[in-house]
Amino acid sequence: MINIVGLGAGDENQLTVGVIRQLQSGLPIYLRTDQHPMIGFFKKNNIPYTSFDSCYENHETFEGVYEDIIAKVKEAALKGDLIYATPGHPTVAEYTVKRLLAETKAQIIGGQSFLDPMFAGLGIDPIDGLQVMDALSFDVEGVNPRMHLIVPQVFDQMSASNLKLDLMETYEDEYPICIVKAAGSAEASYEWKKLYELDHGFKLDNLTTIYVPPKGSVPHEIR
Repeated sequence: MINIVGLGAGDENQLTVGVIRQLQSGLPIYLRTDQHPMIGFFKKNNIPYTSFDSCYENHETFEGVYEDIIAKVKEAALKGDLIYATPGHPTVAEYTVKRLLAETKAQIIGGQSFLDPMFAGLGIDPIDGLQVMDALSFDVEGVNPRMHLIVPQVFDQMSASNLKLDLMETYEDEYPICIVKAAGSAEASYEWKKLYELDHGFKLDNLTTIYVPPKGSVPHEIR
């Protein structure tokens, strides 16, 4: 059995009792990435794990990275039960999880996504209308500018540049956007920029998400 665990958006204080029990169960643990605030919990409790971060270095595309990770998890599962852990919630913006659920004997065990702390940090209500689009498969034609738009997976300058050009088809160059880093963690930050600034002047990583407010509802002080 592949037990798919969500590590939440921040530190160990966000983990459920069930997730903590899983992580301390003694089963082999495989992390999609160890670039996450929860790594301190593993080190503090001497919990061994195997990270797939090397897969990102060995492939030129994210498709290649994910295929490699999926293959390695499947191979490890042939030896017995294991834990595959992802940032946030396993069913939110996690392609490898979709594939593993479809192709193997696997189960989801909790985790808080980055969305809940983002709603609180930005002061938005998703019931007003929300779109969440992965930066790696961004559908510019599907953007509704009257809705809140959240774009995770903005890993690097290339993904930011591609996203900027796509967004400029719908929003003006100086439209305000928010660069959200590590939502839900103690290191969380919310920095407002102009759209044309999206791909320069700051560091991007796997915990970076872009928020675009709906047209007609941008607060005056950030216009």
